[in-house]
Amino acid sequence: MGFILKLNKIMKNFVLNLLLFITIGIVAIFSYSMVQRYILKRKTENIISKKSLRVEVLNGTEVPKLAQRVTAELRERGFDVVYFGNSRVEVSITCIFDRKSPDLKAGKLLEKEIGCSKVYFEADPDNLIDVTLLLGKDYKKYFPEIEQEWE
Repeated sequence: MGFILKLNKIMKNFVLNLLLFITIGIVAIFSYSMVQRYILKRKTENIISKKSLRVEVLNGTEVPKLAQRVTAELRERGFDVVYFGNSRVEVSITCIFDRKSPDLKAGKLLEKEIGCSKVYFEADPDNLIDVTLLLGKDYKKYFPEIEQEWE
């Protein structure tokens, strides 16, 4: 009788250990899956492309239809220009305002494309625009082809 009780206890311990091992395995697989999903989500959130970038183009000069002309050029290059118009102020230097990320990732994508190194952070409270391109009197440095095409 003692042998059967001992065998029963051994089987009971084996089953409990097996269940514990299986539970730990399931928790480990679930945890790994969650961590991978989080890492993948973070990586894809940080990827910015021309097509996904919502750009606003503002004319800070007295040149008629400059924002419209630059918008056409940027769209040809693959950017999603969602708004163009005139600035309230006249400016001499063309600037890029990253409206989304303080690390200037979105602004630097446009900087790389047009060569304008004046990139600043200014948040868009409505979260409608990712980047604002404010065209100054020096716009020909960045868009030399605009003048010939649209005159």
